[in-house]
Order: sequence, then structure tokens, then C-alpha cells
Amino acid sequence: MNWFTQLSDVLKLLPAIITAIKAIEEAIPGSGKGEEKLAAIRAIMEAANGQIGLYWPLIQTAIGILVGLFNKTGVFVKA
Repeated sequence: MNWFTQLSDVLKLLPAIITAIKAIEEAIPGSGKGEEKLAAIRAIMEAANGQIGLYWPLIQTAIGILVGLFNKTGVFVKA
């Protein structure tokens, strides 16, 4: 699978990834629990599709970028 296909597939998942990030943050607000939140998103995604592991490095990077953006722009308010 080439990089463009991987990128395209992950971009298609972005709305679901953003929804998952916001749902986890709403359920477990605050800082210091990022690893647990990330693990929960991965487990949920893998439960839905066992092939997600192929994309996980790119998804994990996207999640990190999005969480950083949400923190910087005030979408997530630090407790």
C-alpha cells in the first residue's frame, strides 16, 4: 500500500477520529490521562476493524496533532 492510499484512507477517517477524541475527552476530562485516552481510542477502532493496526502509526500521529490543535485553540480547556 502506497503512502497516498494510506493518507487518503486516514483522511476519510478524520471525522470519526475527531468524534472519538471529543467523546473520550468529554467522558474523561482533564490532563495527565492522554495515554489511557489514546489506548481507549485504539481499542475501540481495533474492535471495529482488525485491520486498523496497519494504519495506527499514522492515526496516532494525527490524533497527537489534533489534540495539540484543540488544546492550543481552546477546544479543550485545561482543568
